[in-house]
Amino acid sequence: MAASLQWRHHPLSFPPPRVNPRRVSTIKSFQRSDLEDFTKRLTSGESWKEGWRKANDSFEQFVFDAKKAAERIDRDYSVSKQFRSVTESAVDRAREIDREFEVGRRWRSFSVDFNRNLPKVFISIFISGYYLIS
Repeated sequence: MAASLQWRHHPLSFPPPRVNPRRVSTIKSFQRSDLEDFTKRLTSGESWKEGWRKANDSFEQFVFDAKKAAERIDRDYSVSKQFRSVTESAVDRAREIDREFEVGRRWRSFSVDFNRNLPKVFISIFISGYYLIS
């Protein structure tokens, strides 16, 4: 009884395509002239020039698009004004910290002392290194 039942296709499956044997054509992906043209272009350097030209054009387009996008974002969200205000507040806070802890004065005195004593430091390092080697 099972042999008399026909097999049903799943509703989402597609039947296999029917191919007319008279209409079958061959597909040629490469022909000899294509390969010869390619080798001529490689040996002459034309393909390298074309590749660099395309790369430069693409990079210039990318830079142009990025610049236009940055201008649009700045126009929409006023990023430059916000960035300016953040930097001004950071500079003000740094000046307050410098006044409070006197970092600038201490750094200047340290650098002056270090530069004055630098020859002595080099001599002591050289002498101590000399004794360690011998």
